[in-house]
Amino acid sequence: MSSTSGKTVDVIIGSSRESFLETIKLILKGYYPYKLQFFSSADAIIENTSNGDFKPILALIDGLDGTQKTNEWVQSTKMNYPDCPVIVLHSSETPLDFSVVKKNGADEVMHINFDREFISDMVLQLAPIEMEGDNIPITALMPVDLRDIEADININFDVYVHLPANHRSVVLRRAGDVIDQRQVEKFKNLRQQMYVKKTQMKEFFEYARTVMSMRNVPFPISMTEKFHRSMKTIYEFMGQFLNGASTDYSEGKVIYEKCKSIITDLELNKTLEPTAIYDEVCRYAGNTRSYYHDCICVAAYAAYFAQLLDWPAEKREAMAVAGLLHNIGLAQLPVSAGAKHFKDLNPEELIEYKRYPDRSIVMVKAKKVPISQEISDAIGQHRENLRGKGFPKGLVAADLTPAGKLLAIAYQFHEATALQDSRAAVMPKVAIEHLRDNALAGEADVDLVMMTTLFKRFKA
Repeated sequence: MSSTSGKTVDVIIGSSRESFLETIKLILKGYYPYKLQFFSSADAIIENTSNGDFKPILALIDGLDGTQKTNEWVQSTKMNYPDCPVIVLHSSETPLDFSVVKKNGADEVMHINFDREFISDMVLQLAPIEMEGDNIPITALMPVDLRDIEADININFDVYVHLPANHRSVVLRRAGDVIDQRQVEKFKNLRQQMYVKKTQMKEFFEYARTVMSMRNVPFPISMTEKFHRSMKTIYEFMGQFLNGASTDYSEGKVIYEKCKSIITDLELNKTLEPTAIYDEVCRYAGNTRSYYHDCICVAAYAAYFAQLLDWPAEKREAMAVAGLLHNIGLAQLPVSAGAKHFKDLNPEELIEYKRYPDRSIVMVKAKKVPISQEISDAIGQHRENLRGKGFPKGLVAADLTPAGKLLAIAYQFHEATALQDSRAAVMPKVAIEHLRDNALAGEADVDLVMMTTLFKRFKA
């Protein structure tokens, strides 16, 4: 692990476009030890070999020009810096054959927008470097499930709390300290999120396994590790959706089984009392928004809300699968639009954005994922509303299915309770109350009967 006492490390940014460099600067904003070195051609990388002071620990290569051009970049990088890990970042605008690119030396192939959250994970995994102080970016931190914390036991990792309004992450406890019971209860009562550095992920997982063993848990894998493992599974099946190589029909079944493994791992279909469901919902609330977190959180809320509505287990699982796949069509947005907030899109980008529910269904069907009509309806209708003012089709209440209505509630609930930029997250009870009030006022964004039932269960 590198230190950060005034030290920087070299990172290759390879692209013929300066816009790619600007995107990388945005992704790695706040990662101050990384010194980004821009190369506008593969030849420029070769010509720089004589610079003995340049010792890159990572290369981020533009894959937007297709397989052949990307291979030239990857080969030039590995030929001159064989020990330098290479991450290729691509979009859906130009198909890319992942297996060919990896065969030529790429360590990872990632979608520049959809995989954005996991890009930071991969960067810190392949080129780990420690960051200190209160200015660590939130993307360099990993949220922790408080169930994995045991009071009064020495920790071997630093603990942080994030202050979204101030854009700061403050150290709460250092490695070697203990977290007392009062502090744990404070986090639980305030529904506050605790974080550890992604570079200390291994240390945290070891600590959590020890805690689980002390509690005599049969399979001592922490909920935090399961959550992270689920995000990695999403990364894997998104790679299957986005790979430009030809595939056979068995791939769809593999994707569906991966969705079910996430649901099992996170226990989203476990039968619980309403109070326990509320606690579970609160654990997912307050996370920073990203495509991956949206997948998991919307899946969780959809499954838990379905249970509160007394839907049977198979329908709850269907809603969770719909949540996991609801936004994959966003991977087909233009690169310029992928990182923007919905409100900041220009008219052309907005038209493209409003097509994503339909595109999600098209992508699922193209890979022959064996989903039911109920799951397809939920994915296609989760951005509609009862007034016919939603998208992609502007359906009215009579045309919406129960699954579509419920996934729309789960999505809007997630929008309200997740962190985004400097906006503080709304507490779950408040979010449910606002959605209920909206339905009662006749604004008809969400289903009145469903919202009234959910509000009563939450209030209880």
